[in-house]
Amino acid sequence: MPTYDPRGWLIWLLTTAVIAISARHPLYLILLLLAIRLVTAAHGRGGTFRVHLGRLAAVVLLLSTLFNFLTTHFGDTVIGRLPANWPLLGGILTAEAAVYGFLNGLALITLLVLFMAFNQIVPVHDLLKLTPRALHHVGVVVLIALTYVPETQRHWGHIREAQAVRGAEMRGWRDWRPFILPLLVGGLERAMSLAEAMVARGYGATSSAEGQVWMRWGLVVGLAASLGGWVAALWVGWAGWLLLGMGTLWLGALLWRQGQGVHITRYRPRPWRLADSWLVLAGVGPAAVLLLHTAPLAYAPYPALSWPPFDPLVGLCMAAVALPALLPVQGVKSEK
Repeated sequence: MPTYDPRGWLIWLLTTAVIAISARHPLYLILLLLAIRLVTAAHGRGGTFRVHLGRLAAVVLLLSTLFNFLTTHFGDTVIGRLPANWPLLGGILTAEAAVYGFLNGLALITLLVLFMAFNQIVPVHDLLKLTPRALHHVGVVVLIALTYVPETQRHWGHIREAQAVRGAEMRGWRDWRPFILPLLVGGLERAMSLAEAMVARGYGATSSAEGQVWMRWGLVVGLAASLGGWVAALWVGWAGWLLLGMGTLWLGALLWRQGQGVHITRYRPRPWRLADSWLVLAGVGPAAVLLLHTAPLAYAPYPALSWPPFDPLVGLCMAAVALPALLPVQGVKSEK
């Protein structure tokens, strides 16, 4: 299976996330969900961590709908009423509040599906390449965090297979309770072993330890200047923003300078290809059209319920998020 440049997939992720956050509309979100699932089906890798999406969506939608239904007392379609002396819950219960809570849950599910798709498409080692060289320690932590849940799931499968070979049936909580701690510890040990193996092979190694003291003090000065500029901007104005900008630039320069001490070598480094440009265009194009288009992306059920309006151009942009699914699966050679 080919590996497109992870930066292209990251741009697709960010632009699609912006669309999902902006489009609080049931029809548009459903189109966006279908588009993301098409991309996952076309480019997702087998053997990655998966969850029961139907159950997760049902739980999130139910909790979001109930929470907004019970805590938001606004709307014309009154369904019921709770005693007014009940804190937070007291007042009228409206259909508009339930619909808006459902929309919030649908937007959250869309974001979860989007990040799950990104996890299934982009390998972990490609994600680590996106970590700045100066933040290689953060890369190790990210590696442990990204591999803990998949390794725990694999360990869970091994426990089930071993118990099935012994003829033991895992029916309920009591059967699983003795294995909970070994399951969690086993997944963490495997994730830590992978991180230790990367460190042993030189991941994030620096050429020398010179300049570490002044680098730390420089970071302290940059953070202090940025924080002081942000606070001063609330009262002084442009002078505070100037100090904030200078502190931010100073921090960026220090991180770049520290990254020069981390030498990374790659066997057959992957060049940027035309297919990667098409991937970026597929992510930026729909977001740019929606940004320039004047039609509203959100749907507000208040004060009275009505059928959500549908703009064909906006719907076409939502469907265009699935354009990466049309990219050739065998059109790019994989890295080895």
